[in-house]
Amino acid sequence: MPSTRILTFAAVAVLSGVAPLSSAARPAVQQAQPRDPRPGVARPASTRELALQSATTADPSNAANWFELSRLQHARGAVEDAESSFKSGMAALEYAASQNPTDPARQQLVATYYFEKAQKDSSLTDAQKDAYIDAGLAATDRALAQKDDYIDALVYKNILLRMKSLIETDASRRTALVAEADALRNRAMELQKTRAASAPASAAAGPIPPPPPPPPSGQGSELVDGQQLVRVGGTIKPPTKVHHVPPVYPEEARAAGVSGMVILEAVIDTQGNIRTAKVLRSVPPLDQAAIDAVKEWKFQPTLLNGAPVPVIMTVTVNFTVQ
Repeated sequence: MPSTRILTFAAVAVLSGVAPLSSAARPAVQQAQPRDPRPGVARPASTRELALQSATTADPSNAANWFELSRLQHARGAVEDAESSFKSGMAALEYAASQNPTDPARQQLVATYYFEKAQKDSSLTDAQKDAYIDAGLAATDRALAQKDDYIDALVYKNILLRMKSLIETDASRRTALVAEADALRNRAMELQKTRAASAPASAAAGPIPPPPPPPPSGQGSELVDGQQLVRVGGTIKPPTKVHHVPPVYPEEARAAGVSGMVILEAVIDTQGNIRTAKVLRSVPPLDQAAIDAVKEWKFQPTLLNGAPVPVIMTVTVNFTVQ
């Protein structure tokens, strides 16, 4: 696990004993990849992955490059390389947080990355998942040490404790973890109620902040099916949904009492399929569940002058704890 002590940028690059590859040691760029690789055999590195290897060597403090590299390695089956890259990214992120130890938001950002890793990486063993959960808990504790009423940190610590309880084998310890999580959830909910009650009436009743405005032309710059995107609005009516898939409420979020509305910007192709979806208004423990559901939706193709066109529009996914 990456240490929370201050690391030099050079040390970040060789975290876990994995040094960035030299240009001589890198595999040759593979333009074409096998369509049906053998199970358990990693596919060759892509051009993008090789470029990221160079970028992380040049600037090991850039956590975003490490995380993208880790995702690409994981997607092609290079699990050990992906794990090392993720740890290097976390070391860079922890280093940045250590330079601002009194900023709770930076500590909480570290916690969210550990949470995402522990929640989504199905290749982790229980021991690895537990270690990442513990690292996330340590980060939330650092955030709460600076601001003990930091709601985001309270919510994430609550969820991380519940995740830890699911892999805890000792019954008494498992009960204690859930009890601690319940206490944190209740405190977060009370703080939310108190702040909502003390907020000015105009602010409490205000509308949800709108999504970013469209480009001046009213169209997106991205090409889909060889055509420029058309933004829904004005004379361009929202397409009719013909197939709906409800979101799967993440059990950790439900147990923690996390609810809310996730707003996404969706790109719909000329066949009415969701091509991409990105988050505009986030509820972090619920974002991925919203994206997964929306990508299964189906719409009637949007017609412009009688021809189908790709469109971009906002969609909302509501999560309510019953």
